[in-house]
Amino acid sequence: MKPRAGAFVAVCSALLASCGGGGGDVPGEAGPVRLAVVDSIGVELGDSNYVFGSIMSIEAGPDGLLYVLDRGRGRVMVYDSSGAFVRQIASPGSGPGELLNPLSMAVLGDGRITVCAAFNGGMYTYGPDGTWEGLTASFTSNPPMLMEGADSDAYVALKLDIDVDDSGGLTQRVRIGRYEQGEEPAACYHDATSPFDPTDLTSLMRESYLGYVYGASADGTVAVARRASEEYRVDLFASDGAPLAVLEGVPEQVPKTEDEIADEKAFIESLLSSMGVSGVIIEYEPDPFREQVVGVGFDGSGRVWVQRGTSDTPSFDVWSRAGELLFAAEVDSPGSDLLVWEAEFGPETMYAYSMDPESYQKVYVIPLPD
Repeated sequence: MKPRAGAFVAVCSALLASCGGGGGDVPGEAGPVRLAVVDSIGVELGDSNYVFGSIMSIEAGPDGLLYVLDRGRGRVMVYDSSGAFVRQIASPGSGPGELLNPLSMAVLGDGRITVCAAFNGGMYTYGPDGTWEGLTASFTSNPPMLMEGADSDAYVALKLDIDVDDSGGLTQRVRIGRYEQGEEPAACYHDATSPFDPTDLTSLMRESYLGYVYGASADGTVAVARRASEEYRVDLFASDGAPLAVLEGVPEQVPKTEDEIADEKAFIESLLSSMGVSGVIIEYEPDPFREQVVGVGFDGSGRVWVQRGTSDTPSFDVWSRAGELLFAAEVDSPGSDLLVWEAEFGPETMYAYSMDPESYQKVYVIPLPD
């Protein structure tokens, strides 16, 4: 949904160039609803269809299938609801339809799959059966990132642009928008410009890729939240950008431990260096407090799941779109790596994976409550 490591890996690469009947308790007033991991997809060794190199993104498609973008192996792996392998989309390389260091992915409302393949020239789109349809938008640098599939042929993504202002100074423009297979957003949910300082990596991160989380529903509704340690706020928008509602929770200031801060700093700086990032001074200073909101998504009933960053276990507040807090939920964690989750919501199931696993990467399967 960390810092959130999935978002961070996308930053590194960019600098280089969504409930019905399942498991769990019935929502009520006797504390948080308990959610359980019932299965996982992925093995350390064995069948290559289940061995992941580096998961970059997961998406629940409108066809009920789970799509996993494996950046390390340059492919999209597809599984059914039981975890059985269905098909592979693409293979590593620079040829037609091949993927070289793919950065992000969205499964669109019409069932097609769009992959951010900036090192291949831009956005590659594949049909529901995996057939390559071609380059649908050209981006050789600063492509839309952190993609979330929406309705019809659209996805929501964050785009960072570095420009020169009238006085010759550098500015950074950050937009979260709806893309309909074009190079410019059809609608914007966030648009902010600020000075760009190549010596201040921390500010760049916090104002762009590590600054926001968002999700899109099957009908095009979008939720956007600022990743901040002092504010709990989620804004809901119609697909055209019209404001719908605001979800506001009570902030809980939770300091990070010294070890958390040191580990976060070392992880980010090491990853940036290993990926050959240039144009900025690689020095990052983590926020000393945990972020209030670290993920948002929609389930099949249209409820909004807001992941809190202040808990030691994966914890969610579940809201109606009208702004009513319905219940809280917690996942019974099988391991500490669930604290660095990226979560994705299908109609009846939550899928999640860790960017910093204890051993090897896998996708956890968690049924959602009625």
